[in-house]
Amino acid sequence: MATKVAHEKTRQRILDAATDLFLQNGYEQTTTREIAKQLGISQPALYHHFGDKETLFVEVIRAVGGQIQKEMEEILATDYDSGLDQLTDMTLAILTRHPRDVFTLIHGSFPALSAASQRILGMTFGVDYVAPVQKFFESDAVELQDDVDAHVASSFYITSLAPLFSNFHALDANQDLRDRIQQLLNLILYGVAQK
Repeated sequence: MATKVAHEKTRQRILDAATDLFLQNGYEQTTTREIAKQLGISQPALYHHFGDKETLFVEVIRAVGGQIQKEMEEILATDYDSGLDQLTDMTLAILTRHPRDVFTLIHGSFPALSAASQRILGMTFGVDYVAPVQKFFESDAVELQDDVDAHVASSFYITSLAPLFSNFHALDANQDLRDRIQQLLNLILYGVAQK
């Protein structure tokens, strides 16, 4: 029994360290050597718990995606005065867990992954990230243009979050995070030009 508990504890420590490194640096820029070194364990010990780097990465994304999906579902179940405030909180749920652009993190890893892992991550992205946002756009929180459906709106939203993750397309740095999110969401929802 103690061995099983120790095994699970080590497995969770590996998952936690890998989560930090993968989310910060991405798949290609993170090595199992770095993860093992951070924990003070050997690479073979890491591979005992997770067969390889790809398996570990997939497990990290599935775990983080599940957490985000749960948080966004809770936000969707809460009454808000405005759709903008609700979508802001959904965006904060993503930003709280992801220091890098989530779309680029997941889809940018695809060239280095097997077809099976690509399918798993694609499904995870669709179910845990896109689907809750699609529910938001299907609700009466905002009124979509006639030629835009909720799936297109949710995909556009997810791929448009990049300015929140970098300084390249920086929004007003003098604003707090919530205000920067709302500035970006206003651009996503209403565009840049008046009709």
